[in-house]
Amino acid sequence: MTSKRFFSPVNLRKNSVPIISIYGDDENRTLTKLIWTFIPGYDVQISNPKTPEELYNEAYGSAVVFVIVQNNLDENVKLAEDLSEIKGVVADIVAITPEQDIRQRLHILSAKFDAIYNLEIFDSNEFHKIFLHKLKKGMMRLNARLQEDEYETFLGFLSVSADAFIVFDRQRRIFYVSEHYLEINPASAETFVRGTPVQKVFEAVTEEMGVMPDDPRYQESADFWMRLSGEHEFNLDNGTHLRLTAVDLPGGQGTIVSATNITAYKRQEKALAEKQEQLERALAAEQEASSLQKQFISMVSHEFRTPLAIVDGNAQIIERRINDLPVEETKRRLKTIRSAVSRTVSMMEAVLSSNLLKTGKMDIHIEEFSLKELISQLCSEQADLARSHKMILNLDGLPDTLYLDRKILTLVLTNLLANAVKYTPNDEPQISISGFVEGDMVIIKIEDNGVGIPQDELKRVFERFFRASTSVGIPGSGVGLSLVNDLVHVHKGKIEMQSEVDKGTVVTLTLPVNLPLEAMTVKH
Repeated sequence: MTSKRFFSPVNLRKNSVPIISIYGDDENRTLTKLIWTFIPGYDVQISNPKTPEELYNEAYGSAVVFVIVQNNLDENVKLAEDLSEIKGVVADIVAITPEQDIRQRLHILSAKFDAIYNLEIFDSNEFHKIFLHKLKKGMMRLNARLQEDEYETFLGFLSVSADAFIVFDRQRRIFYVSEHYLEINPASAETFVRGTPVQKVFEAVTEEMGVMPDDPRYQESADFWMRLSGEHEFNLDNGTHLRLTAVDLPGGQGTIVSATNITAYKRQEKALAEKQEQLERALAAEQEASSLQKQFISMVSHEFRTPLAIVDGNAQIIERRINDLPVEETKRRLKTIRSAVSRTVSMMEAVLSSNLLKTGKMDIHIEEFSLKELISQLCSEQADLARSHKMILNLDGLPDTLYLDRKILTLVLTNLLANAVKYTPNDEPQISISGFVEGDMVIIKIEDNGVGIPQDELKRVFERFFRASTSVGIPGSGVGLSLVNDLVHVHKGKIEMQSEVDKGTVVTLTLPVNLPLEAMTVKH
């Protein structure tokens, strides 16, 4: 048998015009010319392949194939069998022979030809009708086969797609389901067959995913499937995220619904959101630290003024009265100077060794010391600077020692005492300081008979840079009480103030005696 080549239907379908193939016609093209007279108005073409290879090649696109066979020994007899073995050939294979012997004609026909004719009958009207009938049927079969080829090719393209999708036809019934979609919904594979309506698809999907009608996701999913348009993101109980996208096919031929697993994308999105949140928190912390550092610089400059003023005041007195100042008073003032210098150094060490320079925040360092002695020392320093002020101390209610933060208490009490002195400029200035323990709280009261503060301004006295209207003409920055308030809160305490204009002010400081250990850094 003559060797045959088999061609891809994709390549062959490039020629969309049906072919009438005539193999073995004579030199005058007698049969070809006759067939031309039968087909006016038909969109077909006639081909005369010269070799069996050419015939096999074009037979796939032929509506009718004519083979000239001289007798039963002609090699062309084998062509019918060869053509019948080519998958997709739908044309009738017709033998045209001059053979008159009935037995020989049957032998030729039995070689898998669909019909056999003599040239002599071609002139009859009956053959004309027979030919046109075969041509029309061949064209119909060819068109049907080409459509099937297109469908198979379409399915072939879809099968290699990495996407998971369902194609619905105009009636919103399944036309095709990709293998990848079946992998996402394996339990629904029997439902996902050609012709299944979209309602059944929705019911199968939600059932497999375990989404019941009372689940909010059920109605959201129903809206998407019944609408078959737009996008819908579905979050499964196992943490998988699916994005369903419905797109209309051209010409209203249907809709394709694709399913994309976006779990990795969602995780990345979440990680990015968390990272962004971390960065925003870090930025906010940095901004807060920067703000606190600015406040801290202001606080440091404010707090260093008091001990420096003590040093300067006592140094001036010693300088003016160096020749007539009693030795004991000179020693006392020198001791005061040294104490102020020591406090300044202590404050600087605390600043350099704490987190203040980095974060603007102060840690608590608890130690055992005598609060009585600290208050007495600070009052003595203020008295040296303001000798006209009378200091009245009542500290008998305080125990010999307490566990508190000495540095914080020094800053707080220095500020409060300095304010009491500064805002009591009258003829008989008097400042009373009392201290006692009540339960697990230590209470310190500082009372003066100074200018006082209007009632409607009391709620603002702890605001940074706020100064009462009664402080006009008295130097100050409005930083001290804000700092005191912050420090007292660091020490888990509270500060309260009562005042009356021209009568004076009472500041009450309440601090816990026993702070929780996790809230402090303990110094032994």
